[in-house]
Amino acid sequence: MKNKIIAIISLFCLLSSPVIAQTITGKIVDEKQKPLPYIGIILSTLPDSVYVASTVSRSDGSFELSAIEGEKYSILLSFLGYEPIRKSCEVGSLGTLVMKEDVQVIKEVVVIAQRTKHSADGYTVNLRASDIVKGKQTADALTFLPGVTKEDTRLKINGLTVSEIYVDGVKLTNLDELNRLPADMIDKVKVNYLAGGNQNASASGGTIDITLRQPPKGGFYGSLSAGADYSSKNGISSEDLGGVIYYRYKNLSLYNNLSLNWNNYRESAEQTIWNTSSSLITQIYEESRIKGFNATNRLSLTQQIDKWSKISGSYYVSTNRQNPFIETVSNDKSTISSQDITLVQEATVKYSSTLNERGASLEVVGDYYNRRASYDSHYLFENEAQKKSYYESSLDLWKLSADITHPLSEKISLKYGASVQLISSAYDPTISESQHFPISVIPTRTKGLIPHAYAQAMGAFWKIQYSVGINWQLNGIEYEELDKIGEKISNTQWGINPTVQMMMPVGESGKNALMFNYKHSLDDIPYAAISSTIRWIDPYNYTVGNPYLKAPTYDILMGGVSLFGNIFNITALYIKANNSIYWETKQSSAEIFYTTPINLPSQEAYGVGVELNLNPVKQWKMKLSSRLEVHPENLTIAGVHYGDTRFRQYHTLNNNFTFKQGWGAMLNAIFEPTYRDYDRTYHAIYNIGGQIYKSLFKDALQFTLNFNALGNRRRYDRNANGNTISYHYTTPVQSIGLSVRWRFSGGKKVQVSATEGMQGYKDIKDIR
Repeated sequence: MKNKIIAIISLFCLLSSPVIAQTITGKIVDEKQKPLPYIGIILSTLPDSVYVASTVSRSDGSFELSAIEGEKYSILLSFLGYEPIRKSCEVGSLGTLVMKEDVQVIKEVVVIAQRTKHSADGYTVNLRASDIVKGKQTADALTFLPGVTKEDTRLKINGLTVSEIYVDGVKLTNLDELNRLPADMIDKVKVNYLAGGNQNASASGGTIDITLRQPPKGGFYGSLSAGADYSSKNGISSEDLGGVIYYRYKNLSLYNNLSLNWNNYRESAEQTIWNTSSSLITQIYEESRIKGFNATNRLSLTQQIDKWSKISGSYYVSTNRQNPFIETVSNDKSTISSQDITLVQEATVKYSSTLNERGASLEVVGDYYNRRASYDSHYLFENEAQKKSYYESSLDLWKLSADITHPLSEKISLKYGASVQLISSAYDPTISESQHFPISVIPTRTKGLIPHAYAQAMGAFWKIQYSVGINWQLNGIEYEELDKIGEKISNTQWGINPTVQMMMPVGESGKNALMFNYKHSLDDIPYAAISSTIRWIDPYNYTVGNPYLKAPTYDILMGGVSLFGNIFNITALYIKANNSIYWETKQSSAEIFYTTPINLPSQEAYGVGVELNLNPVKQWKMKLSSRLEVHPENLTIAGVHYGDTRFRQYHTLNNNFTFKQGWGAMLNAIFEPTYRDYDRTYHAIYNIGGQIYKSLFKDALQFTLNFNALGNRRRYDRNANGNTISYHYTTPVQSIGLSVRWRFSGGKKVQVSATEGMQGYKDIKDIR
């Protein structure tokens, strides 16, 4: 009651007399007296801790907050990797505030992520000056983080494929951009176990947000790199050049990432077709050669309009020209030679504005993505005259989104927004002469509409941090064949998709944590698998789309515990899928088989993963992880019933070594035992590889020797119509690569911004 009376009296005073508005100022530095930019600052009243204002420190460490003379306040300064500062204050200058580094060290065993901070949706780790980033590319360094693995060319978090990766706000189109970033440029990494409610419902996996560190001398920084790979079969099989630069002039930020790659490699394989009824075995030997060139570039410009708002633009372009040649030797000799040309472009415009001093913000983004491809193929079968085919495909994506973030208090924040995406794709065959190698001769058009809206709340109560969201998404699609019949197929799906994420620290030390995540997701329209495009993998196998496909839905439940500051982690996973896409194998003729995507009914999968992160000695960091998945089967495909319970395992061992005088090394091993998936059997694979590097001139110049020492290539079997088709890659895995990288930096210390692309081509194809 007393507080209410005081509040009423204060209100009358405010109405009857002018308020004297002043400021609270100060400067933030580290223990070496270097200015600290972008430190989070929150001002609240005393003694009731009511939120007043918030800001971040400028590039020179200074800050300024509006306040009322005569009032007493509490000010909180916080930033990942530093001990927070909280003190009482009034209007005026606070002088110079020194923030100390917060480094957690456990006796005898040092936690791999020494500066890890858990949150409701995942964790953030400060990698500045960490040993795991020295001498590595970013893609390699990420595999040393808790829960992150690299399987084939994909990054996974707790066994789920990463949905999106960002570097300073730039959404990566492929891992090549990530590979061109030296890992020691990283300041911090935010790992989200599952995509939040603000992202498209199709983003069922986790996300990775990478923030690059500020350069030692500011202004601009980057790197130039060159490399080549060698193997006994291919000789020099790949050569690449690349470079990345960040630069700022006054209020204009520039980001550019360029890559050039030349490839010329050969692959050997064996294919066996066994007819189980006649016991007839057909052995096919295959030699393939792919020679080509790829160039990509991303340019991003950001103009700071004033202290409240900025506008950004990004342009991404990638051209890929490949000339694959495949030759098979069996009873029949056949070849396929092609010229495949792909051009991808993406343009993005983003406007961002801070709406008030409390931190409410608005972001509006417009994005256009365009992909054009042409395929010119020549076929030769036995003694027939050479035949050919030519077709073109195109994809256009338009997307517009608006997002608002609204902090309600120091502990609760709301985020809500909406987006709409338009899809248009076309397939146009112009030449089709081959009977043995048919392609679809019917032009097709596909149109799609995906509206999306969401609301999300983030905050904390008691010890629990939470993030709760819900989104609504509709998938509308229309597929049309442009022949005389002109068949049209349309399908509409929609869903309400909740997301719940929670984290609770356990124990006074804060080194143990429990986490819980749930997400319901509706996948995007599978436009790449709907098309009638026929893709010849080799002269005996092709794939073709299915216009009746539906978008899959998933329910994902994830729980876990992190112990002793991420030294030991346990994760459990449950997934229920409806309409998941599976590639069914069918027989076209005596020796030709094809796969086509189908929707499977309800399926369930369970998984558990364990992970151990150790630092046995100062120079050696080790990460050992194992995952077991259980897949019960109970359905019929092509008249064959599958009712067994399948088990799948995956094991990795990552080692990082850091020595004196700029020497370092990495040694990694993976092992995946044989597993079954309905009509397919994937045989065991293993691989041992790593790198040795030497840094010179205060780490400005680095030479790296990459190697693949030992391994077993994939062999997999398929079953169709009483036949078992076995395919085995036989090219030796042994290879070495040499690369050189030059890092540069200089100028004034500034913050550099970049703009993300929103969309990307989602290819849905059968694996090989």
